[in-house]
Amino acid sequence: MADENKTEDPTGKRLSDAASEGNIPKSRELPTALILLASAVFLHFYAPYFMKGMGRIMRELLTIDDYNITVDNLMGLLVYCTKEAGLIVAPFMALILFISIAANIMQVGFVFTPKALELKLDRINPFTGFGRFFSKRSLVELAKSMFKIFVVGWFAYYIVKGKMETIVTLADADIIDIIEYFGSLMYELVWKISLLALIMALIDYAYVRYQHKEDLKMTKQEIKDEHKQMEGDPQIKGRIRKAQRELARQRMMDDVPKADVVITNPTHYAVALRYNLGQDRAPVCLAKGQRLMALRIREVAKEYGILVHEDPPIARSLFKTVDIGDEIPENLYKAVAEILALVDKFKKK
Repeated sequence: MADENKTEDPTGKRLSDAASEGNIPKSRELPTALILLASAVFLHFYAPYFMKGMGRIMRELLTIDDYNITVDNLMGLLVYCTKEAGLIVAPFMALILFISIAANIMQVGFVFTPKALELKLDRINPFTGFGRFFSKRSLVELAKSMFKIFVVGWFAYYIVKGKMETIVTLADADIIDIIEYFGSLMYELVWKISLLALIMALIDYAYVRYQHKEDLKMTKQEIKDEHKQMEGDPQIKGRIRKAQRELARQRMMDDVPKADVVITNPTHYAVALRYNLGQDRAPVCLAKGQRLMALRIREVAKEYGILVHEDPPIARSLFKTVDIGDEIPENLYKAVAEILALVDKFKKK
């Protein structure tokens, strides 16, 4: 049973992990009940053909003209009987195979779990096995089996009890009538018990699914841990983003010496632009920053002899509209061109 603290339904990942390990809700009784019921119905309609085929084999055995027993005769007779019996039994065996596969597919679908085939030492450990034998689950399964045997036995007794008056009157009946009656009674017992077994198997399947879900229930902490595992620890992700920002800033600062001009606010914003006449279609933003980063950009620009031009409106517009590595917008071409015209004068000085 699920732990008292495990109040949360299993997540999709928990169910998927359990399925990959072969832990899938599956009732062993359901395929058996379906096979039993299908066999009873099939044999009821197939019995005439079955008896006819067996009679054909018996006639072949009893009408042999040559009674000389040789290896060739025996081999030929064996091959004939095997082939004829195989043809007679083949439809019934095909039905059982089909029902077995279909019943399992209906329960679990098409699932291949290599982990379920792995050798686990605890499965062959006698002490572990002894503990499983007396576990709560094993006792529940034992109780279920005993209850099913009781119900089936009582049901069969109830059917036969209702036929007792007719059975007593068969004492003086013809042997053929007795055989036919008991054959009919046996068929009635088989298909009714099969139907009862199917009902109990469906109830068992519902219980197995319920128990499987209960066993996989999770605590709130387990759900949080799983979410962290799938999404990543927020602290780790935060550190990664911080490192990425630092690296981006460092790359940006490395590009500042390549700029032609740095336009400032003067203290709040700083935008470094590059314009190579034969290379760039328009001025390109190499770096931008505000406050401390803006101060650092200005310091690097002065260190490398780059023009630092104070123009608050243009600096604010560039900072808000241009990303690093992008060209400036067309509406700022004229204003920036006028600033770039000052670069040559600055360099000459």
